[in-house]
Amino acid sequence: MTSAIPSRPLFGEESSMKKSLISLALAMGAIAAQASPVYVGSYRVDDGPQWGGNPTAYSATAAAALLFGGVAADYDISTTGSDASMIDHLGWYTIWGISGGTQFNEDYSFSSCGGGYNCGSANSAVSAYTTDNATGAQYTNYVFRVAANTVPEPATLSIVALGLLGAAAARRRNRA
Repeated sequence: MTSAIPSRPLFGEESSMKKSLISLALAMGAIAAQASPVYVGSYRVDDGPQWGGNPTAYSATAAAALLFGGVAADYDISTTGSDASMIDHLGWYTIWGISGGTQFNEDYSFSSCGGGYNCGSANSAVSAYTTDNATGAQYTNYVFRVAANTVPEPATLSIVALGLLGAAAARRRNRA
């Protein structure tokens, strides 16, 4: 009867497996660290101040910061609804002297008279938060807060787990 010789991994196989596991753990931690936008509410373009008082011409993100706090960079805007997977980074706007509403990039605003909306001629100002021509629920901007520079707990947990794996590997190596 022949006894089987215990097989050992070929040189590098064990090391390659460890590297693969570490790479997988790091990738999972990186995915967990990406913040996803959170729906915080919405506003209609015509919720803003009346155009005749010469209000500020707001971008859609600046209007969100005015209404929900923070700064414009804290927000993503969508015209498609409250589903974060459908964010289009567009906002509904009213244009001085032009009927209806128009979509522009979420951070766009325009004023030919120093930042105000009542400039006095067609196409002289664009705002995402002024009562003028874009009236009604169809001109709703959906607001999502983006949590930038935050590290969620799953990522922290992954880092701790990697540290423990490294300590266990070092201890095992010292025993051998």
